[in-house]
Amino acid sequence: MTDTTRHRRGRGGQGGHEPRARIRTRELRAMELLVLGWSQHQIAADLGVSQAAVSKILRRVEERVLRELRSVVERQKARHSMRLEHLYAEAMHAWSDSKADSTRRRQRKTQAGAGTGGTTVAEVVSENQHGDPRYLEEARKSLADHRKLWGLDAPQKVDVRALRSPYDDMTEEALREELAKQTRLLEIGKPVADEPTTYGDKSEATPKDAGDDKHK
Repeated sequence: MTDTTRHRRGRGGQGGHEPRARIRTRELRAMELLVLGWSQHQIAADLGVSQAAVSKILRRVEERVLRELRSVVERQKARHSMRLEHLYAEAMHAWSDSKADSTRRRQRKTQAGAGTGGTTVAEVVSENQHGDPRYLEEARKSLADHRKLWGLDAPQKVDVRALRSPYDDMTEEALREELAKQTRLLEIGKPVADEPTTYGDKSEATPKDAGDDKHK
């Protein structure tokens, strides 16, 4: 058997040599019936294969779908990451431009001298800019979204104050009152010693008492 013949016969399926197109058709049919709520035994009867073969087909398809979904998710994350990096770069460029010196033209009229009229002088005024902080806020938001996208944020902080004892902020007097209260509760919870069993108004006679009555 040549390599070309082996390639044409395909792999997998019944007997290990079934065309790939037929294998894909069986997989699609199995998934379609599974979505409709069919059991694996019902799908096996429809496809003319065993239940174990149906289980293997479904597992193979599900693993392939999961791999494809993971790939799609990673590509989407990469695209969003590039967009966020672009927004960050644009915000920083705008911030740098907002700090550049600005120039404006103005006209100033000079005072008239003796025997002469006033003249108008055109001036170019340069002003220093401190930058627009709104661009920095946009850059910060882009960085925050980027960290959230890739899970780079630090773990959530734990408030250690919530773990403190409720008695830490109590005064000495309050602590003594609480201690006395707990002591009374413990006294109430103690078991009471057994008392002699009584019949009417007389206590049950002990063996010693019974001996004394016999000698009387």
